[in-house]
Amino acid sequence: MHTRITTALAEHWQFQADADGIGMGEKWFEHGLPSARSVRIPHTWNVEEGLEEYRGLAWYNCEFHIPHEYEGRIIRLQFDAVYRDSVIWVNGRQAGKHGGSGYTAFTIEISDYVVYGQSNRLVVSVSNENSETALPIRNSFDWADDGGIIRGVSMIVTGAAAIDYVKLDAIPVFTGPEHSVQEGILNGQIKLWKIPIDEQLPITVILSVWREDVLIGRERYEAYPQDGKLQLKEMRIDKPALWHFDHPNLYNVHVALVTAGNETDRMLINVGFREIRTAGHQLLLNREPVRLMGVEWMPGSHPDRGVAETEEQLIEVLEQIKHANCVITRFHWQQDSRLLDWCDRNGLLVQEEIPHWQQPAEPDESLLPLAKQHAEEMILRHYNHPSIYAWGMGNEVDGQDERTVHYMKQLKSYMLTLDEHRFINYVSNSVHFKPDIDATGTGDLLMWNDYIGTWHGDLDMVEVIQSIDNAYPDKPLIVAEYGLCEPAFTGGDERRINILQEKTEEYRKHEGIAALIFFSLNDYRTQMGEEGTGRLRQRVHGTTDLYGNPKPSYQALREIGSPIAVKQATLKKEKELSVVLSVRNDIPKHAVNGYRFILISSDGSRSEYAIPLMQPGEEYRLVITKDDVEVRPSFAGELHFDILRPTGFSACKGLLNLV
Repeated sequence: MHTRITTALAEHWQFQADADGIGMGEKWFEHGLPSARSVRIPHTWNVEEGLEEYRGLAWYNCEFHIPHEYEGRIIRLQFDAVYRDSVIWVNGRQAGKHGGSGYTAFTIEISDYVVYGQSNRLVVSVSNENSETALPIRNSFDWADDGGIIRGVSMIVTGAAAIDYVKLDAIPVFTGPEHSVQEGILNGQIKLWKIPIDEQLPITVILSVWREDVLIGRERYEAYPQDGKLQLKEMRIDKPALWHFDHPNLYNVHVALVTAGNETDRMLINVGFREIRTAGHQLLLNREPVRLMGVEWMPGSHPDRGVAETEEQLIEVLEQIKHANCVITRFHWQQDSRLLDWCDRNGLLVQEEIPHWQQPAEPDESLLPLAKQHAEEMILRHYNHPSIYAWGMGNEVDGQDERTVHYMKQLKSYMLTLDEHRFINYVSNSVHFKPDIDATGTGDLLMWNDYIGTWHGDLDMVEVIQSIDNAYPDKPLIVAEYGLCEPAFTGGDERRINILQEKTEEYRKHEGIAALIFFSLNDYRTQMGEEGTGRLRQRVHGTTDLYGNPKPSYQALREIGSPIAVKQATLKKEKELSVVLSVRNDIPKHAVNGYRFILISSDGSRSEYAIPLMQPGEEYRLVITKDDVEVRPSFAGELHFDILRPTGFSACKGLLNLV
């Protein structure tokens, strides 16, 4: 039998809303749902007819089989997210509950509640009512509050010595003035699901590291639990390939536990060796100064899907982000591990955030335990994703109030005990007032939502940016939001394009700005939206509509984000094509490495040419002749081009304007 068996529980679910609140009195958790209908998980009721505005209690029921061979093993249920407050019953007995957070994963053990060799009943009650004891608080947040089992559910079966989570640090070691990497260090710890009765007995740990199906290193050793944790032995990896948004190199780490000669649990974890730090106003990725272009996406916005997106539906939008030449993003709330897995594989830098959003205006210590719960559930479950470069403490509470500053300092100190390697930031919409006192200064990076000209009124943007630079000479600034929100402000997509172009052009002039995150990729569903009703209630803020259809501003975003462009193309006597390529030297600003130039002839034939390593501000002349023995392109008629990143996403494409 496999040491860890994970079974997705996606089908055989039933659902029933409970607007009258009779389920508990009638013991639906014991007898089942009297008037249920079949659904598939993930599921939300707020995109269904008649329930679009329903905020209240609902129930789910699932039947699942437990074979006899599972006896004596640990059986757990993992819920990737339930929005929001939930109670879980197995065979009529309460097995666990979770509240206060609707976007973080949680796990409960059900070993003592199941019966073997027959069907078992799982019942989950869910409430998405506004709450004073949850984050986000009440209805003070600008996205959809869709209720339900909004992400996957799985059953995990292991031996008695089982892994709760693993925290791995993949650290590149840079040497010399060229910042070469000769080795990487892999270390970390394992948190056991249960503290062993006798911590004097060792557990054998087997650690295997693979890359592209090649075994890189393997260690087998004994470790003694301390407070339910096993410290991993440090492994050194020779010349690791670094993780980068254009080169998302991953290593597969197999972690196995052995007790009394038997393997009891095993996990596969993907890690990336990469370093992100700051030097003054500079943001350094693997010791390279970079300035990055990004966009924020508000998930859960498709009217037919809501927040209950499948992995395929998530990938559709993530591909739009990468195709728009955006390599950095942030999320106002915690996301699905499957989404982050894709970002790991395809190179998208992410800040994941605790959903403090505008309320309470001045958070105090009474809220801190809940924020710590969010931090734990977010960081401990998503620690190993190389795509996550920062954790966010919140967005747009009163950053100018000293109580907020004190609160964020306390929260950051706690989050550092969970992860000392990543940036921890607070996103402000007030730093432009008095930069030196604002709560964003508590973060490792300054993060500013800039709505000068709309929400923030008419201010001198150059003076504001300079005042922020002067107040924080040792921290880079990220413009975490800028854009146009309709119908609160008029002008349509034409004005959105103007804001994108004009503000980006100004930001590029200020070396202290390390990244831009346009807001937003999409029009998005939100329970506080000014346009539409029900499942179509929305804010018109995006470069695509609710259904993902691009507007003209999407192409403008893509053009602004390209790090490389065709500066000139010349055809000599239809025998020699000369193409001059240039790399941006402002935003975006980073080396172009491993890119490919695709020439597309009028007859549809394609030929491909490697572009050498180019630094920001450099130019390269690519010469293609008819004597090219490999391709022999046709130069007759129109010629098109496409420049591909190493990840396969297009950086820019179009018609070659020949001179």
